[in-house]
Amino acid sequence: MRLFFKFIAVFLALSLQIFPEEEIKYVKVEVASIVWKNQTTNESFPKVKNYSLASEILDLEIMKEPEINLDTIELAEGQVKIDFEFVEQIFDDNEDDELLQDQIIDPPKLYRVIDRKEHELNGTMRRISQIKDLVLTNHKSWFQPLDIEENVPFILVSENENQCIVKVFQSRYPRIHAKCALGTNVLKNSYLMSKSEFNVKPLVGNFEIKKNEDGEEDNVETELFILDEQRRISLDQFHYFDHPKIGLLVGVYSYPKTED
Repeated sequence: MRLFFKFIAVFLALSLQIFPEEEIKYVKVEVASIVWKNQTTNESFPKVKNYSLASEILDLEIMKEPEINLDTIELAEGQVKIDFEFVEQIFDDNEDDELLQDQIIDPPKLYRVIDRKEHELNGTMRRISQIKDLVLTNHKSWFQPLDIEENVPFILVSENENQCIVKVFQSRYPRIHAKCALGTNVLKNSYLMSKSEFNVKPLVGNFEIKKNEDGEEDNVETELFILDEQRRISLDQFHYFDHPKIGLLVGVYSYPKTED
């Protein structure tokens, strides 16, 4: 019996070396929010005084690449001029060397709005936009790590008539938590983080939640249409979150994109 337990102990020790921890995956998330106009329903919806989608929400920034016009750069007398043809040759040589090495996939630029031309759901959006009484309120896409729920923020998708946020994270399986509200401003008590604030949050801790400008809570009851659903998903598919008044279309794609 002792030999059996010794065997188990040795096997477990070796298995920890043979099977290293799985690296965090990266995914491309694309979301389109929907408002259904002139829809009738027998369902009743709650009236609330104060409702918040989440205490903290990441508001994605559109990052612009710096533009450098070499024609306008003037060098002072005595400074060394750069031979750009020589520089280009250096980069070309480096690229040739890189081809000889194993290809390493760099992670994408995280939590940055992706250009509309690179959206996966453009064709789907054009088709469903023809549906009567359906209004697309926003369409947004970004890259992010597929990390555990505690390490992933809610992302602001829409902040106009239909206010929506989503969180895509890894549990036992990939999951989406989608939340939308229509009827009142449910973002007034939420802290909208910038990407810079989100990056330094592990160092400085949680931020103070912003209150209304007048410092008083709004006590007026308003009928609120709320979509709040969490579900398991499969990658490289899109998913629809349904509601009589609002909706959310979400696609989550693995990175790098697998070819069919």
